[in-house]
Amino acid sequence: MTELLKNIDLKKHKSFINFFLTGVFGASVNFLSQIPLKVWFLDFGMNHDAALAWSVFWAYMISTAATFIPAKIFAFSAKESGNSKREWVKFFIIASLALIVQELVTLGTLKFIVNPYFGDYSLLWREKASHLAGMACSFLANFFGHKFFTFRTTGLYRMIRADRN
Repeated sequence: MTELLKNIDLKKHKSFINFFLTGVFGASVNFLSQIPLKVWFLDFGMNHDAALAWSVFWAYMISTAATFIPAKIFAFSAKESGNSKREWVKFFIIASLALIVQELVTLGTLKFIVNPYFGDYSLLWREKASHLAGMACSFLANFFGHKFFTFRTTGLYRMIRADRN
């Protein structure tokens, strides 16, 4: 095991490791806020499916807002970029795409895998397992989107500005 660890270049994987740690924070916010949000939506009279979908959506949005600054500073070392407004817009675009991934994987996993094969478990455990699967896929979509788009100068902003003039 120590031989394997010696061969890993931590500097090369620093952004992924830091993004993972930032992601753990965001995932904790996401995972823990989804439960009371679902209860809240159920109290408003939504059915279980709608309450699950909306609670996953809002838990994700809360965690997205909570992780922008840590991702900018720690994961992608973009503290001094001077492009925070642009990065926030790009962060939100990537996060929105990853939200679609999370919603589809969460609801699809629940409907096609967890409910048919693990129906004897409580609804809470089935939903949380599905939510974790959605969060894992969303994490990957977020990492690659932010790495290659959000915290990188792409020239897209200049192209949009040039089209306006």
